[in-house]
Amino acid sequence: MKRILAFILIVMMLGAFSGCKHEHVPGPAASCTEHQICLECEEILVAAPGHRAGDMATCLAPQVCTVCGKELSPQLDHVPGDEPTCTEGQICIVCETELVPALGHTIGAGNACTTCELQIVPADQKYNKPGRNGALSDNTDGIIAETEGGHYDNNINAYYAGAVLICGDYGLEYFLPSASGNAAWANTVNKFAEKYPEINVTALLIPKSCTFNSPEGYTDPYERTEAHIFETYAMLNEGIKTADCFGIMAEHSDEYMFYRTDHHWTSLGAYYASVAYCEANDIVPYELDSYETVIKTNFLGTLYNFAGGVQSLKSNLDYTVGRYPHVGYSMICGNTGAWYEAPAINYNYNSYAGMFISGDNPLTVISTANKNGKTLMIFKESYGNAFVPYMIDYYEQIIVVDIRKQSKSVETLIEEYGVTDALIINNCQAAVSLQSDLHSKAMS
Repeated sequence: MKRILAFILIVMMLGAFSGCKHEHVPGPAASCTEHQICLECEEILVAAPGHRAGDMATCLAPQVCTVCGKELSPQLDHVPGDEPTCTEGQICIVCETELVPALGHTIGAGNACTTCELQIVPADQKYNKPGRNGALSDNTDGIIAETEGGHYDNNINAYYAGAVLICGDYGLEYFLPSASGNAAWANTVNKFAEKYPEINVTALLIPKSCTFNSPEGYTDPYERTEAHIFETYAMLNEGIKTADCFGIMAEHSDEYMFYRTDHHWTSLGAYYASVAYCEANDIVPYELDSYETVIKTNFLGTLYNFAGGVQSLKSNLDYTVGRYPHVGYSMICGNTGAWYEAPAINYNYNSYAGMFISGDNPLTVISTANKNGKTLMIFKESYGNAFVPYMIDYYEQIIVVDIRKQSKSVETLIEEYGVTDALIINNCQAAVSLQSDLHSKAMS
């Protein structure tokens, strides 16, 4: 009898602990902040798991819970980059949003900019040039193929609006480089190669749009630019490779290699430069038609802003083509302590600055699916942005250094990432105006 009573007592105690005479009656499912409880005894059946934090807050978006959408951290303030210059706006160093537009050149005595002292206008003649290869009058309803003609149509007397030479439906930064070359730029490349003899170094100078699209009545920059590039290359030490970007682009001079309303080249121009780089380094380049592409229309660029808003430019909008790499990759931008992930080709943007490698960052690091042990360091200004994505197909890592911005020392980066190859890539105008920045960066 005592054993029976003890058994009954144990059963009663277990029932008391459970809170329910039978099975629990579950209430609503647990949420981020609310437990699931038994409706009868209020015992916790499933504890609230807490919020699941999404991506860290940025200056474009707050951090939110990926389950319930509640804001966990507010959107951050923009982090202003370098002060605006004549040709570059002030941008947020995190998200690349333009905070202050570029100031534009101010032409003073001797046709030099009173701010940056760059020689802008070497001549003041007016001209009248017939239509060139037909006109691309409007690309909002459709675009022509990049490799067809029809990009430029100059049918008015050219004139300057600010520092921009307006040539019918397109604008130019008119630039006459020295035919004797750029000794300071060559000297920097030489010193870098001497300091790091184990690294395979390549030099690449890019012609500006005016090289192929200058108006009659002005000194034609074509021969001057060609001489400038090859005389500079001739000053380089033996062992430094040179990419004949000029020669390949000259073969395609009537194609859509430069924007009409922006001072940059297009991704087509950058592709031809990538072919030149590959040829210099015994790499077999991908064919142009092998890339998957995205095309974004209605781009109105920097030249329109520099010129103060010229209707003939606004009436002939540009378009931006992005070519996706063939191999997988990941890309982070920023600098130590402030990194963010981004795509090399951002299909959300139609602008040059937005489409390619998230714009100008002090440091960009790309890791690819290639396993060839090759790491390429690229010293660039903004022209390099459209070039970099093509290199993803050929290297295991790519380290992109903007010569205008502060980042880790080059020596540290070379050691940290095991750099095997280096490319110094500049457009001819930037190679003149930014040569002190390049020297400071490359020698750090």
